[in-house]
Amino acid sequence: MSLKRMMQSVFILSLIAFFLSGCSTTKLVTSWSDPNFNELPIQKVLIVGVIKNDLNRRAYESHFAEQLEKQGIAGIAAHQVISDSGGYTEEKIRSAVQKAGADAAIIARLADVEKKERYVPPTYEYEPVFGYGHGFYGYYGMSTRYVSMPGYTTTDTIVKLETIVFSTRSEKMIWAGATRSFNPSSATSVIKENTQIIINDMKESGLL
Repeated sequence: MSLKRMMQSVFILSLIAFFLSGCSTTKLVTSWSDPNFNELPIQKVLIVGVIKNDLNRRAYESHFAEQLEKQGIAGIAAHQVISDSGGYTEEKIRSAVQKAGADAAIIARLADVEKKERYVPPTYEYEPVFGYGHGFYGYYGMSTRYVSMPGYTTTDTIVKLETIVFSTRSEKMIWAGATRSFNPSSATSVIKENTQIIINDMKESGLL
């Protein structure tokens, strides 16, 4: 690879890293599973979202159910079997579990949406400049220039969700976890990332 092409590649990779640093990320910050859980494999799951925004709640329940279906497990969105009138209650959830024949229930709760201000300090980088024809020895000094990006203040959004999985047979908690989504681009991105992380961890724990 020529020196010019190598410097172009370094510059492009630096730009990519800079823009990706602002993308949303969701992480599982803590999780627990019951090591003594030895019931029959989970076959049918009721998904309950405790989220004030009805559209987001329905979207969460539906997407989780769809992803469970891909794992060969029947997923039931709570809004499909529980009337929205009066909200979800313990009695309604119990009735839905019995009606659906679910052997597990997932309850996801939007714990908090936090806003935090953060100062991003200035950055200094070398930027390649092309088109100089000073030969090998003169090229180095003429081929780059020093550029700076000023510091600025930005506001980060942190979405916190808590999820608990219960066995409907024993009514005991068999899995629990908390996720944090940093600067999500939309509620849809939080739902998709959160769902995938939880399903993956439950599979690793042997629950699915």
